[in-house]
Amino acid sequence: MTTSSLAAFALAQALALPQGFWAVITALIVTQSNVGGSLKAALDRFIGSVFGAVYGSAVAFAIPHEHGLSRAAALIVAVAPLSFLAARSAGFRVAPITAIIVLLSATGSTLGPFGFAVDRVLEVGLGCAVGLLVSVLIVPARASRLVLEAAAQVMRLLAEQLEALPLLGDPAQADLGALAVETRQSLSKLETLVGEAARERRSRLSDAPDPEPLLRTLMRLRHDVIMLRRALREPGDEALREHVAKSWSHATQTGAASLRAVGEALSEGRSPERSGAMSASLSDYRAALDEIRRRELTRALPTDVVWRLFGTGFALEQFRRDLDDLVERTQEFSAGHKRASIE
Repeated sequence: MTTSSLAAFALAQALALPQGFWAVITALIVTQSNVGGSLKAALDRFIGSVFGAVYGSAVAFAIPHEHGLSRAAALIVAVAPLSFLAARSAGFRVAPITAIIVLLSATGSTLGPFGFAVDRVLEVGLGCAVGLLVSVLIVPARASRLVLEAAAQVMRLLAEQLEALPLLGDPAQADLGALAVETRQSLSKLETLVGEAARERRSRLSDAPDPEPLLRTLMRLRHDVIMLRRALREPGDEALREHVAKSWSHATQTGAASLRAVGEALSEGRSPERSGAMSASLSDYRAALDEIRRRELTRALPTDVVWRLFGTGFALEQFRRDLDDLVERTQEFSAGHKRASIE
């Protein structure tokens, strides 16, 4: 950010822009933590500034605004529709601000609305260009790489939840809810990075695989973990602990270990190994259910509890399928990493 601010200031001074500080402010705003974020910030800032400057100039020419009431009327006409657009699309957030500056700035009254609008667009455009160049050329951080780190973090958090599930009654696991909140926040961060990575791919700044399928798979896995947590939160969970505790615990621990292994492989850029451990643990859980049914122990249980026991088996099966899909998604990124290394 310091580099982009200084570069924008130097260029504004060299070009003798009347209000070069707008270029400096824009360069500071546009310079994000990764290239994809900088692309979005630059596009939103430039489009919003151009639209606001053009519309503000049109209102300034159409409505005389030398006095208080006429100026208030012009301000309403300029800001109201732009505020509506800003509420519908984040790309127009700066448009109302630009229109207000064009209408009310003392410099605008000196240069005229059109001249001031042109200067404003040039200053913002210069700041956008500088911010983008700094993001791309000076220690660039690719959103596509940050996606992998964020996805691995989500896998670790899901694994921690699974590891805590068999011990849910232990006071030491009182922070399981905090883990769930942190997982949701990490997924939200990942979703933002996926959008920024998509802009990098469209701009030919990255040839990494599309991360959208990876995000969808992780969201499904989070839902699977939520379903497994509910099995222990609702009344009747004592049956789960009493009749299938060993196979249930083994399945959750196996799932946690698998998630950690895939997360490590993703972080290191290698292909995760396919394992039948989750399928085997799921088979053990089904065998435990068959055993309690053979011994007619389900007759003494309420119907909803029996449904929960078998529903947990379905949740584990869905988790296994989504875990297999996660392995495939991770292998795609591993193959892309190998191609990039060869090139």
